[in-house]
Order: sequence, then C-alpha cells, then structure tokens
Amino acid sequence: MTGAVGAHETSTCMARAALGELNPGSDIALSVKVSCPSACELPGRIVRIIAQDAVVVKETALVTCDGMVNETDDFVVKAPIKPGAHTWTAVFPAQEQEGVLHKESSAPFSFVVKPHSTSMAVWDVPSPVAFGTKFRLKAGVKCSADCKLTGKEIEIYDHEGARVGKGTLGDVPWSATSAMYWAEVELEAPGTEGYYAWEARFPKPDLELPHEGVAYTFAFVTARQPEHMVTVEVTDKDTKAPIKGADVVLHPYRGYTDEGGVARVSVPKGEYKLYVSRDDYKDFETTAQVAGDATVTAELVFWPADRQR
Repeated sequence: MTGAVGAHETSTCMARAALGELNPGSDIALSVKVSCPSACELPGRIVRIIAQDAVVVKETALVTCDGMVNETDDFVVKAPIKPGAHTWTAVFPAQEQEGVLHKESSAPFSFVVKPHSTSMAVWDVPSPVAFGTKFRLKAGVKCSADCKLTGKEIEIYDHEGARVGKGTLGDVPWSATSAMYWAEVELEAPGTEGYYAWEARFPKPDLELPHEGVAYTFAFVTARQPEHMVTVEVTDKDTKAPIKGADVVLHPYRGYTDEGGVARVSVPKGEYKLYVSRDDYKDFETTAQVAGDATVTAELVFWPADRQR
C-alpha cells in the first residue's frame, strides 16, 4: 500500500523585480523567493517566469535556503519589444518530492515598456540668409539607448507647415558625440524679408526596436542680398593691440574678429547701428552709413569683469 502524500502550502515573492519603465528588449534582472511554513528546504525545485500571454519566459531553479526561505540566484530575462504595460508572474509549480507535495504559488510583477526616446539638434543655420537663395544646415538625431540610426530620414517643414527638404542620416556620428547621427540639408529661403521659425522632424523610424519621433524648431532671418563689404578693425584703445574674437554686429548681419582684430561683414546699402563687444571690454557702438565698401575702426576700453561689479 502506497503511503499518503503530504501537502504543504508555499508562498512565492520577488526578491528582485523589474520596476518602472524599461526600454524594449532591455535586460531585466530578477530573483525569486519561495518559502514553506514547515521550513522545507527546496533547492533544486523549479521556478518559472510566465508572460501575460502564458509563454514561459524563463525556467530556473531555487539555489539557496537560509533555513526558512529558498531563493534563486539573480538571473536575466529580456523585456518585451511591444510597448505598453506588462504583468508577468513568477510561478512555483506544484512539485512532489520525498512524499511531500509542495503546492503551487505565484507572485505577479508589473512594468512598462516605453519606446526608445530620441533627441534632435539643428546647427550651422546661417542668419541672415539672402531671401530667395539656397542655404544649408545640419541636423542630427540621437537615441536614448545609442541605437544606430544610419539611413533614417529627417524632414524640414516651413512656417506654413509645408515640407521643404529632407536628409538621410549618415554612417558616422557627429564628432564628440557617441551616437548623434546627422545629415546636411539644402533648403531655399523664403522670398521675402523677415523672421522665420521652421521645424526639423524625425518621424518614428522603422526599426526592430520601437522608437519615438521628435521635432526641433529653429529660426533664421532673411534679408536683402549683401552688396558691400564693411571691414571692422577692433583694437585696445590704450595699447592699440588688435582684439581677437570680438563680436561685430551690423544688425542683422554679424561677424567675429580674426587674429588681426579684423572682421569683414557683407551688408546691403543702408544705415546700420554697429555694435562691437568682447569680454573684459566696454561695448562699442556707432552708426555706419554704408554706400559702398567701407572700413570702420573700433577702439575698445579695457574693463575687466571685477570692475563691472
């Protein structure tokens, strides 16, 4: 006659579980605890991780027992690719050994899978741009998980919402970045003078892992075609030494002085307020009447930051 099988209840809980938001396909580190009120030692018994579609994601075994609680080692599973809320379950299935049946118990745990986020930048936008002329800019996109975005497209939309250009992200990330893939895009400026805000867009790409799209607004000014060259020579008023890196503005046109303290700015005919500024110097301001090529001298007074307080 076969002896009766005793039955023990069990209790399962997560010792380590995924919490919060996860990237699609990312690693999830887990561990599971199982206890028996009779303080049974259960190393070697099976524990399963089951997804909400009833698929067994992982099967592992209890490894240690501290006299009361049995626990698996840490193990890794992959997060789903599909975005959204997910509830998985750690299951200790009913198992009989040495005449004792340990009943099934389980512990659900939840997490959210979010698409990889992307960020965008636009740079080297000339301003002003002669209205009705071609100009170029650079635009780049980076994935939060540094995914390769080579071959994906960016699109440029004008102030009226019309698509006016597109570019394809290249193979090599922008220098000094880990994964900012970029493209140079040629565009045509509007035919009238003014201020314009346009938008670069990165639509949701077709990739194995889902990604969010992103948009970036950039602005520029259009103006008349430059006709004359204004040469601005910037020096220290006391020492007469040339000042490198001074900001020279004949609004909306601007330039910066070179090693010799000289900036050359192309502008249309007209009257301009000329502003020259440089750290540790007082700003310089004058009026420039431009009827042809001209040279203007700007002498800046040394005025270090500690004197400006």
